[in-house]
Amino acid sequence: MLSPQLPAQSLKLQQIVEMIDIAKLKQRAIGGAIDYSDLEVLLKTKLNKFEAFNASFSSGLAVTYEHCGVDLEEASRAFSILATMPNSIALAVMTNAEEILKRPGKYVLWRIFIATTVSAAILNPDLTAVVIVVFREFKDKEDLKFIMLMFECPWIYRHRTPQESEYHHDITKRLFTIISNLSSELHKYLSSWLANCLTTETFRYRISFVNRFITQRLSSQQSSTDPNQRFVYQKDARIQAAARVMHLFFKANHPNERELFDPKGKARSVKDMAIIPSEQSSARGAHRVPIDEFYNVVVDLIELSVDFQAWQSHVMFTFCQYPFLLSMGAKMQIVNYDAKRRMDKKMQKSVNALIDLKRKKAAEDGGEGIEISLTLAELQQAPLLILKVRRNNLIEESLAQLSSNERDLDKSLRIEFIGEDGVDAGGLRKEWFLLLVRQLFDPQYGMFSYDDKSSQCWFNPASFESLDQFHLVGVVIGLAIYNSTILDFPLPLAVYKKLLNVPIALEDLAAFRPELARGLEQLLDYESDDVEDVFCLNFVGAYEAYGENVETPLIRNGQDIPVTSENKREYVERYVNFVMNSSISDQYEWFRRGFYQVCGGDALSLFRPEEIESLVRGSAEPLDIDRLKSVTVYEGFNEKHEVIRNFWSIFKEFDDINQRRLLQFITASDRYPATGIENLSFKITCMGSHDSNRYPTSHTCFNQLCLYNYSGREKLKNMLQRAMDESEGFGVK
Repeated sequence: MLSPQLPAQSLKLQQIVEMIDIAKLKQRAIGGAIDYSDLEVLLKTKLNKFEAFNASFSSGLAVTYEHCGVDLEEASRAFSILATMPNSIALAVMTNAEEILKRPGKYVLWRIFIATTVSAAILNPDLTAVVIVVFREFKDKEDLKFIMLMFECPWIYRHRTPQESEYHHDITKRLFTIISNLSSELHKYLSSWLANCLTTETFRYRISFVNRFITQRLSSQQSSTDPNQRFVYQKDARIQAAARVMHLFFKANHPNERELFDPKGKARSVKDMAIIPSEQSSARGAHRVPIDEFYNVVVDLIELSVDFQAWQSHVMFTFCQYPFLLSMGAKMQIVNYDAKRRMDKKMQKSVNALIDLKRKKAAEDGGEGIEISLTLAELQQAPLLILKVRRNNLIEESLAQLSSNERDLDKSLRIEFIGEDGVDAGGLRKEWFLLLVRQLFDPQYGMFSYDDKSSQCWFNPASFESLDQFHLVGVVIGLAIYNSTILDFPLPLAVYKKLLNVPIALEDLAAFRPELARGLEQLLDYESDDVEDVFCLNFVGAYEAYGENVETPLIRNGQDIPVTSENKREYVERYVNFVMNSSISDQYEWFRRGFYQVCGGDALSLFRPEEIESLVRGSAEPLDIDRLKSVTVYEGFNEKHEVIRNFWSIFKEFDDINQRRLLQFITASDRYPATGIENLSFKITCMGSHDSNRYPTSHTCFNQLCLYNYSGREKLKNMLQRAMDESEGFGVK
């Protein structure tokens, strides 16, 4: 005969406050130190079992996908109060927590009555019983409240002594292990709670906490003089568990992607994702914290190439499995390693092909058997992709030569402008990129359609240009990544989402077609039943083609099917899909092929869409003029020269818009490299020791600003302003 034993009553903030008040009243009455022993007993009683701990500080709300059922604010206040108490109070809480963590999950006490027959047990219920304690793992979403409460305990974050640090590190690693071993369904609940139940400040603090744990364990391994010790992390179950925990925070930071699954784990359709209104998406879809807050600087110090190779082999834990921990610099190291590895293979093939060609020619000339060697020039050209183009026929000749060298696109790029002297040390290559991109994205060229409100562009469904040219755009963007060149063109983030198969939301449409997106949102938000009369819409998509409106049915006979309150959701789904996908499917597909023809390695899959955009267009972070100043070199000036001091003073004085205009005037981009300003070469050159009424000039291919020895600060400021104004709309200098 079995009977369950009920758990102890849960703990509330009011009980703690009342117990403290009673202790203080006793102290006033009898004097001496405040005796908190009754509070210790309360904590040991209320928190000594999993079910009691798990039920503490209940919000009174049902546990759902959006709510954890815990009043986290009350729990935080309670633990904060307890943190001001003597150490014995903290010990009472954390000792109980540690015991629960050693044997996680609910436990049930069953009394098994000893009886020879069923009738004997019924007649004598006081028979001696044997108590069996049965533990089970976390199986239900209700069990996760304990985890949310553990994250509120301040003692796992603050360590006053080395002994405390070691003790709480042990508790933390047990907590992370439990979380990492939860089922995928419980992971979805926990990730949702992290997204919905924490303030941004708390969310950020939790991320930092998990990262510190990884840093602490990894640092001790990486500092070892034993080379074999540097790869111990691949077998460190604690680091693996912490990485999985961080993955939950990362998913919580990307709510739209988290919503790819419903609470039961069933996949949501891409259409469901596509109609999230932009104001809702900006609250739930935008990142709560920047992606770089997940980066771990110590992870950047591991042998990245070894980690990458192990990841490709799928044989053990690697940090490449959790690429959000890798900074942009670390990922670019991997990209460069992967590219170099592939280039080395192609170089060897090229060298072998040249040798075979020479051997064949020698045999034809009767020199069979002689030793074949390559000249220095031949060896230098083997690892290079050399394009020889004319400025007045740039697109056609670039397209033709890239098409004929498809197998060499991942070689290092060199440019020669026909009829011009000069060796490409990087400047000609950058100039080729800038000129080509400006022509390809010129609105008059018609490959892309532009929106005046957003200043963004998208593939033009009515373009008359050949699909080969969209392929060329993809190739050029891929080449820019591999050749570390920032490009200035206004393709939105949605392009990079599509490249990485990340679902598209209505907010992505709003990024480059804000008025269209706003109209679709208004349709979704309209609650009356007279949608058909008010909006007068049919299931038809439309785009402008050189002044004419072209309509396309979104479904069969869509031109005859009105949009109503019942089908408006489907209409928005199909319209978003029409604009973002179906209407430009051919143009995008050729663009995608071109991009992956260059960036076809595994390394690119480590990046987020935002990171790919940063690689191509540069970092959108605020400009740091002091950091830019620190990497600047001077020719004919020095940093103490009056003109230079005035220049930096003016640069700092400019608002953000003019700072970016000035940076673009000098470098052809208003952004820093995604890998950091330290990777930007920046040069200021003196054009003579005399004053001048000429404007400053720049050589954007070399990030070089040329200044005269202007007579005063105001004159320099005016000259810079005029130079920026005059240069806008013109080509590369």
